[in-house]
Amino acid sequence: MTAMPAKAGTYPYAPTARACETPISHAQLQLALGKVALAQVMYGASQSAGERMDAATLFENTMDWLCDAYGEHRFFVERDIVWTAQLRLLQEVEQANLPYRVLNDYTLFRGNRADLALLNGGAVEVAAEFKYEPSHARGDEFGPGKFPVVAWTGEGSVAKDVQRVHDYAAQGNAKTAYAVFIDEGGYFRHRDPHPGSEWRDWDNGVWALWTKVGETDSRQQGEATGGEETHEGLAHDDWVPLPQLNVNLQRYPRSPARLRFPDDHEHPVKSWKDMLYGTACWLASVCKLTERDAPVPVDARQPQARQRYIVSASSVHGSGKPFDEPFSIPDTTLVVETMVDKAQAKAYAINSSGVAA
Repeated sequence: MTAMPAKAGTYPYAPTARACETPISHAQLQLALGKVALAQVMYGASQSAGERMDAATLFENTMDWLCDAYGEHRFFVERDIVWTAQLRLLQEVEQANLPYRVLNDYTLFRGNRADLALLNGGAVEVAAEFKYEPSHARGDEFGPGKFPVVAWTGEGSVAKDVQRVHDYAAQGNAKTAYAVFIDEGGYFRHRDPHPGSEWRDWDNGVWALWTKVGETDSRQQGEATGGEETHEGLAHDDWVPLPQLNVNLQRYPRSPARLRFPDDHEHPVKSWKDMLYGTACWLASVCKLTERDAPVPVDARQPQARQRYIVSASSVHGSGKPFDEPFSIPDTTLVVETMVDKAQAKAYAINSSGVAA
C-alpha cells in the first residue's frame, strides 16, 4: 500500500530538501537521538483539569482530524462522511476509555433523528447533522444531472439542518448540537452563512459551513480562564519534562498543547499521534533520522514476522500488513505509522525513534 502523503505545511518542522550526507554510526545515533528525552511538553488551556474529555471537545477534535485528513478520503454521499466521523469517534472513545456511545440516525423527538449522537448514559451530550456537496469537478464520477446534491434553503436543506440543531439545543434534546455542511468544491461558498453559522476554510477548495449551538466546550472554557491547573498541579503555561509526562488514559485523555525540542524548536500538538509525528519530522529535519535507520520497530524483541514498525520506508509492517494510518515525512521516503496508543507515542519521543535512551 502506498503511504498517504502528509498535507503540505501541516507540520512545521519537516525536513528541508538538503541531504543528510554524513553517515552516522549506530552509537552516534543512539547518543544524538537520546537527547530527545530532554524535550518538554506544555499542557495548554485546552487540557481539562484532571477530567475526562467532554463530548463536545471529542466531536470538535474529530472534525479537526477530518479537516486535516480530508484529502486522504474519497467521499460520494453524505453517509460516507457520517460513517467516517462515527468510526473515528468510536476509535477515540475506545482508545481513551471514554463513557460515550456513538450512534447514528438517533431519534431525539417526534421523529427527528440526528445523523450522529454522542450519549453518556441516557443523556445526549452531542447531536450532529451533516450535509455534503461533492466537488462539481468530479462530474464524471457522478453522471449528468446530479449537481447540486443539496439545497441551500427549503425542506431537507442546509438551512433546515441549521434550524434543527437550534431546536435540539433550545428544547433540551442535546447539550450541544452541530450542523456541518461540507462544500467540497465551494459551490455554495458565495452564499452568506445562515444565522449562527460561519464558513471555515478546509484548504484545497474545501469549505465547511459550521454551526454550533449549546454549551461552551472545554476548549473555549479553558481560553476564558487563565492559569487553571491542568496536569498534576501545573499551570497551563508550565513545561513538563517529557519523561515525566503522565499518559494515564483515564485522567488525561487529551494530549499536551506543545512540544519543545532540545534546540528550542516548538511543535504544536493537537493529538498524541501529532506528538509522535512531530518528533519524527524534527529528527529528520536535523538529520538524526534517515532512510538508513529504517525500519524502526515498536518492539525490537518481537520476531520480524510479527513486528509493527513506527517508521519505515515502505509503509508495511514486518508482518506484511500495510500501515493503518501512514503519514509521509516530507522530502524523505520515510513513513510514520500513527496508529499507536498514547504510551507508545510518548515512548517514541523519549526513546528517540525506538532507540532506547
